[in-house]
Amino acid sequence: MAIREEDIGQMNAALKNRLLCLGIRAPEDVKTGRKAGAGPAGGKYLEVGESIVNAPIYGFSENSPISLDFFDGNYCLSENEDKCAAELIQEPSFYSEKTSDGILMKRIALQHGKHCLATTVCQKCLYWRKGNECHFCGIELSLKYDTTIPLKTPDQLTEVALRAWEERLTHCTLTTGTSSLDDRGARVLAESSRALKDNTRMEIHVQLEPVDRERIEFLKQSGADTIGIHVESLDQSVFEEKCPGKAHQWTRYWDAWKDAVEVFGDNQVSSYVIIGMGEDEETTKEGIEKMCEQGVIPFLVPLRPINGTKMENAAPPAPEVMLDYYSHAIGCMKVYGIDPQKNKAGCVRCGACSALGDFYEESHAL
Repeated sequence: MAIREEDIGQMNAALKNRLLCLGIRAPEDVKTGRKAGAGPAGGKYLEVGESIVNAPIYGFSENSPISLDFFDGNYCLSENEDKCAAELIQEPSFYSEKTSDGILMKRIALQHGKHCLATTVCQKCLYWRKGNECHFCGIELSLKYDTTIPLKTPDQLTEVALRAWEERLTHCTLTTGTSSLDDRGARVLAESSRALKDNTRMEIHVQLEPVDRERIEFLKQSGADTIGIHVESLDQSVFEEKCPGKAHQWTRYWDAWKDAVEVFGDNQVSSYVIIGMGEDEETTKEGIEKMCEQGVIPFLVPLRPINGTKMENAAPPAPEVMLDYYSHAIGCMKVYGIDPQKNKAGCVRCGACSALGDFYEESHAL
């Protein structure tokens, strides 16, 4: 399915899905932005119609049938003879400014999508120290490339958030490497959440491994509005292979999700589910339904291979594969009353790395 005439000037879910799976061939002068990190990296944020997409621009994307071109004074997505208007999301001006302790603000936090400020509060992960890091994750590569600092302080984050708010960034994602097996990073996330909640008007999303109910309640009390406890794969064998450091956590996800839904409420708990790591289809779909039944948003994303990781040479899933999973997830969410559009902050609200919200919206417009 190529770009169609009805896509021109707008973003439909099917087009966004193709952009996420196939990437785009981009001009060298727009190839800026983070190449590594704790989530889908190596992309360019584009606005098409009223939707935002984090379109991959490196690696596998060089063979994409879709290109980003400058045509008649504007950017557009091109495939064969078809074109679709697109607008580059420009970097905010605070990137060139410094915090009061002299650190470039873009080394503290970055704009994700159009309205989300995101940061990895602790950029180090003990699983990298032990050589059993998640195979798809490039969290410590950001330190290798010297694009960030190991630990962001609450004061630094507050300064950046206040400037970001002036540029219409309204919610924040706080994630972390697993720095301690005791609390999985909950303490540093709580400290950052409290500072932002006390000093800014941003809504806050936190992400970490499964933790006990006491720590989940602590994060909520510290100011977090939503939480992501990311299982990555719902196929246990794939989870244990691709996330060897977290393999011992497999049985804890369901209890942690249950606690999180009770603490944070409906539509405020999510989990990344990466498609394209060799997962069994039936097992994964059963897991998606079980997540929805429990009240957890299954935030489906296609694998994003990152240079320098153990999966750098892997291929993302075909758009048709993702479409099937999205369709299944939308059906499950409808059955169990889950509405991703009611999520207050973070990746689900941003939506740039997944077409889940777009397919959900389209399904309700029919």
